[in-house]
Amino acid sequence: MSGRDLEALRQEITEYYQTYFAELRSRLADHELAIPSGAVPGHLKGFRRVVTVLGSDGVMITHWPNPWGDEFEFHLSPEKPVAKLVAEECAGERVLDYPPGADFGVREMTEPLRLVMDGREVWRAPWTRLEVSSRLDAWRDLERARRAAREDLVRYAGLSGEGL
Repeated sequence: MSGRDLEALRQEITEYYQTYFAELRSRLADHELAIPSGAVPGHLKGFRRVVTVLGSDGVMITHWPNPWGDEFEFHLSPEKPVAKLVAEECAGERVLDYPPGADFGVREMTEPLRLVMDGREVWRAPWTRLEVSSRLDAWRDLERARRAAREDLVRYAGLSGEGL
């Protein structure tokens, strides 16, 4: 990719997540929805540091808690496939598997990965969201960002999709 293409991708991803956070926070602050604070899981609250890593076959994006406001980072790791990048963020576990060179589409973990043994959580990923895509145009659709925020509220805060 050229420097211009990399900058365009960085801008698209930044705008996508700015749109996602704006929609999520707007809905959380909507008094008509009356979402109780206790109903909203921690991984949907607060500011994020969004870290994008462009690997050899796609993009991995992780969200990390950040008390100072939303920040966006963009890194290149052209020698590593996305599956390896994801494993590095998931305690070494290979949680994304696909044949080399395959189009693995867009996939997401919308909450921190957890390891539970005997009904007890023994490990939790420090990130709050992880998304991957072999398609570099996946973040152009800002309506998808708004929809994802609403779907997260339905999934995690127990809201019906009708009022959103």
